[in-house]
Amino acid sequence: MEGRLLWFNLFINGASNLLWLASEQIIKILLLQKNIDAFSNASLDLDQLQKKIDAEGKKLGHDVHKLVAKIKSEYPDLDLTSFEPVLIKLQEYFFRRYVINTGSSISLTLLDKVDEFYFNARAKIHSDIGLGTIDEIFIQKKHNWKHPLTSFIYAYHQNKHFKSRPHSPINIKGPDNKIYTEKGQ
Repeated sequence: MEGRLLWFNLFINGASNLLWLASEQIIKILLLQKNIDAFSNASLDLDQLQKKIDAEGKKLGHDVHKLVAKIKSEYPDLDLTSFEPVLIKLQEYFFRRYVINTGSSISLTLLDKVDEFYFNARAKIHSDIGLGTIDEIFIQKKHNWKHPLTSFIYAYHQNKHFKSRPHSPINIKGPDNKIYTEKGQ
């Protein structure tokens, strides 16, 4: 969301940093979720579980090519072919936060492909993994409730791929004091 906010305000380098981090995070969530039960069974408490998952995430590294190859092998139904150039460009700009003495350019239309990748990948997160801020914003938007932060609009502003993902049912009290049951799409 913050990456999209920066993008629309033409802070492209900063936006690319955050968009790459979000993309890398969603890839790692997909790769780690398949082993979450094993991690949970081998951990005595949540602190230990968090340390184990963090260590496994670090082992995955940051190389876009290796991450994409691993996703392709573990999620053959998630075709990343059209997204690879976008992910490579985002990672390039992520590293441009340091001085790099070579020129580069980035298309301002790239954001649509980033959105498409993010929401396609996000749809593969298991439904028993808790809601995220995107899901909360989706619920607020769906019911036309006021967002607690004005910047939440940037999650779906000019984003034709914005959607919730299936999740465990939750009950939420709306501003009208009615209880709504939500379970994503």
